[in-house]
Amino acid sequence: MYRKVVALLGVGGVGKTTFAYRLLGLSDVPVLTLKPSYYRLYIGDLEVDLIDVPGQRVYEVAMRFASFKIPVVDRLIYMYDMTSHESLQAIAELHNIFTDRGAQGAREIVVVGNKKDLAEEVGFYVEADEVARAIGASEVYYISAARDPPEVFIGILLGKT
Repeated sequence: MYRKVVALLGVGGVGKTTFAYRLLGLSDVPVLTLKPSYYRLYIGDLEVDLIDVPGQRVYEVAMRFASFKIPVVDRLIYMYDMTSHESLQAIAELHNIFTDRGAQGAREIVVVGNKKDLAEEVGFYVEADEVARAIGASEVYYISAARDPPEVFIGILLGKT
């Protein structure tokens, strides 16, 4: 059996917990995350340990993630709200905090723009290509954590689209 550690980071309200809950089949209703959550799921012969780190502000998210004391994360997923420039900028700030502290980082970094359905409704998209390049992300995904099928989330966890 193989093991993969995946961390899900972003400021409050971007849809991290909705992503995790829908992936795991726990709930289709968004839930407020009050403390860091750790989920284990099995996909074939792969064990995935998913860490959902809550926090309304960048510094709070960074400190909670640091408290896990994980030496290396296999896949770091930065999530932002596609209708909010601030939530995208928060990704760059989070990444800078980790870099400034000399964090080992992650083997893979990806950026996920969430709330694609809402962005389409209002006709306003915040795309992440520039920020993704700046932080060394290898992939950018645009999803609706509330509406897309869980298979989409598995693809993001594993790096398969």
